[in-house]
Amino acid sequence: MAMSKNSIENIEPEFRSTFNPLVDEAGFLVNQDDISCQEITGKSLLILRTSKDSKKNIKAAKDIFNIELPGTLQMTTGDADLKCFWISPDEFWVSLNSPQMHQIEQKFFKLPLGVSITDNSAAYGTLEFKGPKTNEFLSRWMSYDLEGALTDGKAVSTTFGQAPVFVYRDKKNVFMMVRHSFSHYVSGLIKDSAKRI
Repeated sequence: MAMSKNSIENIEPEFRSTFNPLVDEAGFLVNQDDISCQEITGKSLLILRTSKDSKKNIKAAKDIFNIELPGTLQMTTGDADLKCFWISPDEFWVSLNSPQMHQIEQKFFKLPLGVSITDNSAAYGTLEFKGPKTNEFLSRWMSYDLEGALTDGKAVSTTFGQAPVFVYRDKKNVFMMVRHSFSHYVSGLIKDSAKRI
């Protein structure tokens, strides 16, 4: 049976996390008194590539996301927990709630020349770490100085064991974005470290 154009347009992709089979019923990889690790779901991730015209880039970020572009190794925040991360001078990542994506996707057709947006939502999972032993816990596998260098609002690419990850601190909690292809490896290191805290 052939599908109508209308039914094709209304198909919604379903993203399933590779962390899902590894978490407990409440969604935690680790849930101890002094450290917890839980996957954050319901997020979309967009890659914003900018042009050489900084005025055009600033206007595009404001018109589409209602945000300011962050400075080097920083992040900015917008409405409904939207976050924009500096990745390189011409690349920014935008994390937003999935319902926001539907509200702004029509604006993508109005991008100025040289500015592009790619939906990378299915590539990464985001883990949130809470608790007083977060820095100690993560430092076992991460070479980046979380205690001294990862201040609130800072975002960096680093490694966790041998897996490339992207980490940021927001409201004292640490968030780690992990490619789904590394989720089982990273989860194994996290669960192993939890036994030693």
